[in-house]
Amino acid sequence: MTSARTTTGLRSIGYVILFVRDMQRSIAFYRDTLGIPVKMQEHNWTEFDMTGAILALHTIDGDAPPAPKPLADPSQKQGVAVEVVFTVDDPLGVRAAVVKSGVTVAPPKMVHEAGPSVGVSCLFEDPDGNLLSIYGLVPRSAWQAQGSRAS
Repeated sequence: MTSARTTTGLRSIGYVILFVRDMQRSIAFYRDTLGIPVKMQEHNWTEFDMTGAILALHTIDGDAPPAPKPLADPSQKQGVAVEVVFTVDDPLGVRAAVVKSGVTVAPPKMVHEAGPSVGVSCLFEDPDGNLLSIYGLVPRSAWQAQGSRAS
């Protein structure tokens, strides 16, 4: 796979930075609940060991408004400017594991067709209300067999 070149020289995303109110609470969520290993940690900055772009947390400077209340169905979140998508091999299995860890995750939704597979997305929020998504391909036959029963 070749790197895309733009007219400005931009060629890849190096970091996705999420601003958080409580660094320790957020580290616990990403490390312990989602199982993402910490790569490095400082007082106001944490990086997670991921393939591709670096996922980083940065403490919000100054007085931040309180975090929004989590939604019973994260797919109903409105006014979202950014969604962080985690690509996985088994979106339905990963969704089940995240739900088992106590996170509210929206029911799986087919977002596109891809030949013998369908792209499936499952939305959820972090403790600061940042919108996150589990995404991956599911064989069309498995998607049709499970319908929308996953919860």
